[in-house]
Amino acid sequence: MTISWFQSSSVMSSTNSSSHHPAEFSASGHNSSTKSHPKLSIAEAVKTLHPSSKNRHAVEAEQTRFSQLLLEHGEKHLQDWAVIAYSSPAKEQDMKHNSTAAPNHNNSNNKRPTKSLGVIHHHAAQPQQPPPKRRSHKTSKSKTNNNNSNTNNTSTVDAEVYPSTAMNKIEGRLHLCSRSIVFEPTDPSRGIVRCPFRKMDQAPTEYPPVSDAVSLGERFESMCIEFRAQRHVVMKEHAAPAPFTTVPAPVEFRFTFLHSSPQPFCDLCQKLFTLWSQQQNSASQHEVPELDELLQPMLERPFDSSHLVDVRERPLTSTSLQASLLTPLQRKSGCVTVTTERIYFQPAAGALTPTDTKAMHWRVPKVVATACRYNGLRDCALELYFRDATSVLLAFERKRDREQLLRFLPRHAWSFTDREFLYQVVKAWHAKQISNYDYLLALNTAAGRSFHDLSRYPVFPWVIKDFESAKLDWNDIDKTFRDLSKPVGALNPERLQYFKTRLEGMQDMDDSFLYGTHYSTPGYVLYFLVRSMPEQMLCLQNGKFDAPDRMFYSMNHCFNCVQSNHADVKELLPEFYNPDDYDFLINARGLQLGATQTGERVDDVMLPPWAKSARDFLRKSRKALESEHCTKMLPKWIDLIFGSKSRGDAAKEADNLFHSCCYLGDLDLAAMKTEHDRFQAELQATEFGLVPDQLFVTEHPSQVDPSNPAASTLDEAALESVINPAFGTSRSLAGSRDYDSASGTKAEAWELLDPPSDPSIPNQTSSGALVRPEHNDLHSRPNAMTTATTTFLQQQNAGSNNPFGGSSSRPHNLPLSGSGDTGDGGPAGRGAFSSFGAADNGSKSIQATPSYDSATSVSPRHHHPAESIQTPTEWDMKLLERRQIHGDAVSGCELVLAGEEQTQLLATTSLDGGLMAHTVSLAPQATEDPTRRGFTGTLSRFSYMSMSRGQAATSPQSKLTEFRRHSARDPLACLVLTSDGAGGQVAFAGGHDDVVLAYGINSSCAVASVYSHRDAVTGLDLIPRMSTSNSALWLEKATHVMVSGSWDATVKVWSVTVAKGETVSVNREPLAELYDADSSIVCVSAVSVQHLEPNGGAVVAAGCADGSFCVWNLHGDGVTTVIHNEPAKRGSGPCSVLKWSTEGGKINLFTGFSTGKVASLTLEGGVLRKESALSFGVAVNALVYSEGILLVGCADGGLRLIPVSNGTKFDGKPSLWPAVNNRNSPGISSINVTYAQVEGRMMCICCTGAEDGSVALFELKRVVRTSGFLSS
Repeated sequence: MTISWFQSSSVMSSTNSSSHHPAEFSASGHNSSTKSHPKLSIAEAVKTLHPSSKNRHAVEAEQTRFSQLLLEHGEKHLQDWAVIAYSSPAKEQDMKHNSTAAPNHNNSNNKRPTKSLGVIHHHAAQPQQPPPKRRSHKTSKSKTNNNNSNTNNTSTVDAEVYPSTAMNKIEGRLHLCSRSIVFEPTDPSRGIVRCPFRKMDQAPTEYPPVSDAVSLGERFESMCIEFRAQRHVVMKEHAAPAPFTTVPAPVEFRFTFLHSSPQPFCDLCQKLFTLWSQQQNSASQHEVPELDELLQPMLERPFDSSHLVDVRERPLTSTSLQASLLTPLQRKSGCVTVTTERIYFQPAAGALTPTDTKAMHWRVPKVVATACRYNGLRDCALELYFRDATSVLLAFERKRDREQLLRFLPRHAWSFTDREFLYQVVKAWHAKQISNYDYLLALNTAAGRSFHDLSRYPVFPWVIKDFESAKLDWNDIDKTFRDLSKPVGALNPERLQYFKTRLEGMQDMDDSFLYGTHYSTPGYVLYFLVRSMPEQMLCLQNGKFDAPDRMFYSMNHCFNCVQSNHADVKELLPEFYNPDDYDFLINARGLQLGATQTGERVDDVMLPPWAKSARDFLRKSRKALESEHCTKMLPKWIDLIFGSKSRGDAAKEADNLFHSCCYLGDLDLAAMKTEHDRFQAELQATEFGLVPDQLFVTEHPSQVDPSNPAASTLDEAALESVINPAFGTSRSLAGSRDYDSASGTKAEAWELLDPPSDPSIPNQTSSGALVRPEHNDLHSRPNAMTTATTTFLQQQNAGSNNPFGGSSSRPHNLPLSGSGDTGDGGPAGRGAFSSFGAADNGSKSIQATPSYDSATSVSPRHHHPAESIQTPTEWDMKLLERRQIHGDAVSGCELVLAGEEQTQLLATTSLDGGLMAHTVSLAPQATEDPTRRGFTGTLSRFSYMSMSRGQAATSPQSKLTEFRRHSARDPLACLVLTSDGAGGQVAFAGGHDDVVLAYGINSSCAVASVYSHRDAVTGLDLIPRMSTSNSALWLEKATHVMVSGSWDATVKVWSVTVAKGETVSVNREPLAELYDADSSIVCVSAVSVQHLEPNGGAVVAAGCADGSFCVWNLHGDGVTTVIHNEPAKRGSGPCSVLKWSTEGGKINLFTGFSTGKVASLTLEGGVLRKESALSFGVAVNALVYSEGILLVGCADGGLRLIPVSNGTKFDGKPSLWPAVNNRNSPGISSINVTYAQVEGRMMCICCTGAEDGSVALFELKRVVRTSGFLSS
């Protein structure tokens, strides 16, 4: 799992230098987690997965009678009020009058939408109404005589049969929902009344009207509303789960508000009624966008601190995380907050005013495991498992919010969707340390299945196939046991032949499949669990139970259908093998499930003759699952469900191919063009059934055979080859960063890579440059911060045969990559490239057009050239390569481009735990037209036009070729690269596992590691040795000094030796430990000052999460002094990136902040002095300085170029390239720049890494304007 560490670090401003992992301390400051609750063994961890009806859905016990299960699919609850209810049958003459005045919404197209498509192929009709109770003739006659005067004015309705039609002063709560009005009486014996908008003539109005207040004031109290409903539904009478009752007569309802004016209710209800009408006219099944605007204030409401259980608790999240609590068929929106003691979920309630809702909470030390889950098709949910075997499922708006919560959980907690857990659980089962039942539960959990999600419910196999014998014969394998090597659909050869014949007829179709239904759907799950989850079934079936003949009433009948019915290939559930949970087999609630066509009443499930009771049936089923035969055959079934035969050609060969929607993931969702397409795909996939994540890529190994242990030996290498390489490092259905989970839509694309422009001018026209996209997603979505710090390139020992060897043809002191977080932007300056701006022989001048249209040119011109007497200078960008290489934000990128070989190295790290190395080829294509060699001409004619069509402006021949790949278990947060002096390259990476890893690029393995901090390592830098003299800072044989920073608010200095052959040794004892930072360290940068201090000193700077930064001087004699400690300013946000520069013999520092501020400072005489500052309109994430320019990467995806004079002065106006890495403009999270000599021409090559895992490689070049011409 990946952890977005920007948000985690940015909220840690209150931690001090002695802080430890937040989950390890109670509110009083005492360690309450790791000592008292050690990590569970693998067997104990699996036990927490066991289902239990009494605690699996413990969250539901806290619900009131009203819940989302009573609403339509996708309907939302907005607000509720305390009211007193009145009702009476509507007068016919008034109904006729209103029917001519009000629009008719009661057409056939306005049926309540069906909630599930799984196995229920018919359309749910209106439930039949119970017949009126028989009444004596005398009573009826008396009533008729008494109401003789109203016979022609009032519709006939029996108040005893339908009490909701004659309510008089009934107290309760009135719930306003997005498609209906619901009245929940306080008296539980009375049914809940739901009035859909489609059955109402018009929206509710205040009553009485002003003109009638005097005449009607005596009959009804003030502060009332009234409306008429042609039909209404009554639910949960006597608090019993029973089919909903539809009252067929028009009824007039009036409600008196007890504590507030009804006007806000009427205003909001009128808006909802109008939106509902628009939705009907648009023929769309999902809500109109205006509804989201009404709900937004409720969803964005911050956490109320009055919900804290202990006043000593300290919040660890600076802002509340928007999330939803998921239970079967229900979604409760709200926000999550983590404190030092508890995790809180505050339900969102009250679209108009906050309502008093109790926050749920769970103690952090009780969390024993986590699992990444899916929210529909989006990988952004998290399930928390507790020590008492309960769990909760939280779906977040964004994946990074989930990862922030993970940051604060105990370290001893297992991650059930981590590669290490799968590795350990396979080993445990292979060694017979856990049962088959436990193993299948673990595999389901690892593959994304959860008891809280009916669309991904755990799946278990049919094991027994004999449901007719009086006694099971365990020795008769063929008669008793099902063939686990075949899927359910292939158990009957005749039916399988039918499926294959149908498949042959689909060869010309895009979507061909063997089975039209899946083995696990919400409909199948509730088919089995209707007796234990009746309310969910009523919700799924639109207020009624399924037809009795289609219900689960007999095990034998069910298995016969599974073998013969062409639309039934379902597998079983874990409940069938848990003897302690048999309530789904007995009708303990006395549900009225009807009778079959044979007259047989549906009650308890009819068990096979060999079962004495429900518990005995489950015990024998469990015995069959744990039998020797099942254990031997179980790997075959695992291959079909979780393994190599679960998808692709292997699935087709194994007769295990389902409809394409069963294999959809969030990447497929993001690739869809319209919101309607995404909605339909997600709805179809989650209701039709989804194939679990693939865990294994080869045949699953068998368990140890006691008679032949040598033949069943499983070594670590063999086990690693079995497990899916993609599992654990990035989800097998990894998410797309282009998809905005918050809005449910794909972010609007920036179709063009606009030219550099002046960001200080808000609205530029075609004569200027940048035209902002109309959507405002740039400022609404959070941006992950990356804190990859960098080193100085020291290329040594040319002549190696290794493509990454060689020496630089010119020395550079270039800090390579940086990072940051979200914020805001403004004016900037001008400078010039000192060397790489020189024109080469192949360049030429072109005529400049009078004005620059963003659709035809990429070379901007400044708006006021007369302001400067200097020759106007501009910069152009030529895109060389753009590629998605990681599954999460790129936290560091390092370029090694030196010499004439033209094939060099790009190293990157990512929050997905990946470390990758790519070879980079800068050689031009053989077909390149030399007359088009000019940089400006190439970009404006080829690159820009191709980008305007939505294509990457790259050459057909790729510049990047993958060379090495390494996957860590935890996110990698920072990267620095150095040479071994003999052609090799070593990458140092810091991660969330508190370790600094040294990885040899050529060796393709980890060559060293050091446990450096007590929390995540967020910054690294290396200082190469410049002098041969030894000192306290420079030990004998040391080649580098490494500086690391961490969330534990410390900076440490290490002695490192990098030798030939990528041999690395790190002194285990740090040279210095610096504790002067005010909060968690976000980034570090270091530089040698040997030219100022003969015995070899260094200067170290560290940026902090609270916006402060600190600078130390490390003297060669071991003395450390604090040069500068910049205090945090209120609301300043993290100091996201800082970089040293020693250009011109001066020591300068550049800093960037999440507020959008960039500043330069000079260190002189032991004093750090501020020189220049500017502010952008968006957060600074990364920056790098080189030879008179400062390149700044921001959270809006734009790359800014700031000219710098005299080393620190921001001079002139900055240039801007928006959407550098992707048309959807992911934030730039790391940046690097270096030089390469290509065919006699010096090129400035820049690389940017982005939050979506992409990298962009491009060339920067100076263009000088002279007399209306552009020359390069």
